[in-house]
Amino acid sequence: MTELTVSVDDRLAGQVAESAARYGLPVDEYVQRVLRAAETPGAPDREERARELARGAFRQWDEAGRPEDGAMSMAEVFSR
Repeated sequence: MTELTVSVDDRLAGQVAESAARYGLPVDEYVQRVLRAAETPGAPDREERARELARGAFRQWDEAGRPEDGAMSMAEVFSR
C-alpha cells in the first residue's frame, strides 16, 4: 500500500471527517472508498459512490461475523 500526503482546505477536511463519522468509518478508509468509487470506469455519480460505500460497509459487517448488537427487530421498527 502507498501512503499519500495531501493538503486540503480546513473546511473540506472537516466535511470529510464528518462524512466518515456518519458512515462509522475511519477517515482513511472512507477516503479510500470514495476514491475507489470515483475511479470506477465511466462517470461515477452519487448513486455509484453510495453503492461503493454500502459495499464496503457490508463487507466490513460480514467480516466481523454479522454482529447484531444494537439491532432492532421488525416489530420494534414498525411499532414506532
